[in-house]
Amino acid sequence: MEYLEEFKSYLENEDKSTLTIRSYLTGILQFQNWLEETYNISDISIIATREIKNYRSILLEKYSPASVNQKLATIKTFFNFLYETNTINENPAQKVKMQVIEDNFQHQYLTRTEELTILKIAREKDIKTYCIVLLMLKTGARVSEVSNLKLGDLLLNKNEPTILIKNSKGQKSRYIPIPQDVVTALIEWIEVRNKSNKIYHLRSQYVFTSQRNDRLQPRAIQKILSNIGTVAGIKLYPIRLRASYANNLLQYSNIPINILASLMGHSNINTTGRYAKASMHDKRKYIETLSEI
Repeated sequence: MEYLEEFKSYLENEDKSTLTIRSYLTGILQFQNWLEETYNISDISIIATREIKNYRSILLEKYSPASVNQKLATIKTFFNFLYETNTINENPAQKVKMQVIEDNFQHQYLTRTEELTILKIAREKDIKTYCIVLLMLKTGARVSEVSNLKLGDLLLNKNEPTILIKNSKGQKSRYIPIPQDVVTALIEWIEVRNKSNKIYHLRSQYVFTSQRNDRLQPRAIQKILSNIGTVAGIKLYPIRLRASYANNLLQYSNIPINILASLMGHSNINTTGRYAKASMHDKRKYIETLSEI
């Protein structure tokens, strides 16, 4: 596609990760295919704002508002690139508004009962599965961060057990303190892993390995969570564990928002603030006290 290679170079110069670049290029190709099928337009640079708005309407019929915003962000970035390089005189994506998502994180939190249920199911599955779920629930690590975690990133000393998240979103690294139950699970899994004679365990430096790849891919981890959710009777995906981690710290430890932002790898404290909103479960807990009055 015309402009695609230049756009790829632009993203690389912006120091975007390989995964992000791949996602952006896929999003633009999807938009291009839709334009060709709907309007018979092959040159994406000639479209107007109305085509992008129409595409947004189509996306809203298929995806959640959050997913639509991700796809719109890709399109906005692409047209900003075309405008900055003087390929187009006006930016048709500039006036296209993102979807307003109220209480986006409120429905994401797991209740304590749900947390215990999924941990029980994971434990009954195997130590590897249990370790993955517990790690995500007790560190707030992103699914890509868990996938990329290496044995050398585990600092499991008795005094200050920590994991090192390297080159994550925005090419940032951070240390995350971990509680003792996570330490115990990691040690148990690593012992099992080290005793294995399987070639992918012997060769790989990653904590969570795969038969087909050097590491367990994010999509595979998402599938693991989805299967656990099916057994538990809930929808379970990575952001629910990450949101529950943030919510638990905010609700029960009164952690300062700036420290939580550092733990979660947020550059903007406003991003962390989204997790501070009360869930519907929390609201109902307080409202039900009215029945006692």
